[in-house]
Amino acid sequence: MRDAKATRPPVDSTRNSDFRDVIGNKNDTHDGTSLMAEVHTIEENIHTASLVYPTLAAGEAVATAAGAWTLGNFVEIVPASTIGSDFDIHHVSVEALDDNTVYELVLYAVEVEIGRVRFTKNANLDAVVNVPMQTAIIAADSQIQAKCASASGSSVATISIFYHVY
Repeated sequence: MRDAKATRPPVDSTRNSDFRDVIGNKNDTHDGTSLMAEVHTIEENIHTASLVYPTLAAGEAVATAAGAWTLGNFVEIVPASTIGSDFDIHHVSVEALDDNTVYELVLYAVEVEIGRVRFTKNANLDAVVNVPMQTAIIAADSQIQAKCASASGSSVATISIFYHVY
C-alpha cells in the first residue's frame, strides 16, 4: 500500500494525471484548477467582505457622448496598482444621474470589456441604486475604466464599484 502523503498532489497542481490531481490539495488557492481550488474560490466569493472604490470619497463622473446611444470617452474608475489582490466586481453604485433617460454603462479592465449594465432615471425614479454586475476575477493591480451611453446623449452618471478581493 502506498503512503497517502506520497500521493498527495502539490498545491495548485496542473498535472491532471489522476483523480487526486482533479480533486486537489486542501491548500489549493483560487489560482489552481482542481475541485478544491474551485471550492476555495467560491468560498472567498461568498464570504469575503465587500469593498467600495473609491472609498470615503465621491464616485467618478462618466459622461456619455453627445449622440444618443453613443459611448463617451474612457474614464478611469480604479487606477492601476490600486487593488493589490485579484478581485471581482459585484455591483455598480449609481450615485447620481443628471438627466431623465436610460443609461448603459460599460466597465473595462485594461480596455477589455468586463461587464455592462443599464439603469434609468425618470421623474418618479431617482436611480440612486446599486446595480448587480458580476465580473470574472480580475488580475491584481488592473486599471478599471468606464464608458457610458444614454438614450438622450450628453448625460453624466456618477458611479463607484463594490468589489471582493481574493
